[in-house]
Amino acid sequence: MSTPSNFNQPNTPTPNFGTPNNEGQKRLTTIMGVAIAALLGLCVFLLVSKYQTGKALDSTTMELTQQKDAFTELDAKYNEAVTQLEQQKGINAELDAKINQQLSELSASKDQIATLIRDKKDYKGAIANLERQKNEYLVQIDDLKKQVGILTESNTQLNTQNQQLSTSLNETQTKLQDESTAKAALISERTALETEKTALTRKVDIASAIRVKNIEVKSVAVKSSGKEKSKSRAKNVDKLNICFMTEANEIAQAGEETFQIRVVDPTGAPLAIESLGSGVATNKRDEGEFRFTTTATCQYTNGETQVCGAWQPGQDFVKGQYKVEVFNKGFLVGTGAFKLK
Repeated sequence: MSTPSNFNQPNTPTPNFGTPNNEGQKRLTTIMGVAIAALLGLCVFLLVSKYQTGKALDSTTMELTQQKDAFTELDAKYNEAVTQLEQQKGINAELDAKINQQLSELSASKDQIATLIRDKKDYKGAIANLERQKNEYLVQIDDLKKQVGILTESNTQLNTQNQQLSTSLNETQTKLQDESTAKAALISERTALETEKTALTRKVDIASAIRVKNIEVKSVAVKSSGKEKSKSRAKNVDKLNICFMTEANEIAQAGEETFQIRVVDPTGAPLAIESLGSGVATNKRDEGEFRFTTTATCQYTNGETQVCGAWQPGQDFVKGQYKVEVFNKGFLVGTGAFKLK
């Protein structure tokens, strides 16, 4: 069997540009061109977008770098200020309190500057102000230190003066104490001497008191002529004549001696009329007072001497037992008694 000569050859269509296949080819070409243009536009858009994004990223990176540098500068300035202020502490509590206040104000300023940096606002002027603020604080601290120095010098002078005054005061107190001790000793010695003197004076007074004896009382009636007559009945008696004898006493000084005569009536009341010479005297034995009726005087020559006194009250006497007491120099030196009917 014979094979046709074109059996294995493909059937290739013959181009025919005037046919519908040619129009499809043109549409395809157009679509492809549009697609390529779109792709090219997309590529251009992506390239531009990438460029802009890169530029924005670079800008953001730059801003972040600037912020970082700004924070670094802020921290450096702040830390430097804190260090310089902290170094000024330790002089006194008042200055330390002032520095702590300044540190607090610097911290507040730092926070404000950090806010400016984060908000991308102008912060450089604020950092410069922070530096000026620190310098102003240091000037204030220097002024305070000078004042403290003046006060310290004044305090030193005052302390020196106080020490001198204290030393002088101690010396004066010691001197006064010594003088007080000496004065107390003198007072004590003086008191002892006065006590001794008083005791000796008392002994001398007691020893020099002139004792009396033989006390006699005569009750009399006084006539208009002045003549006296003894009477024993109270209603008839006008006057009492009281006489006694002194004893010898070598201690008593010779001269005029006064004796207080105390007459006590039967009721226990002393007879006394001030206008007739009665009065009050001190009993030196008990330091008590006693009323006396009258007094009698004599020129004493250290021996026996008769002494007489009188009492004429101008009024009636009461009947009964009377007591008589005689005092000399404040001491009781003799007693007696008489009776009126």
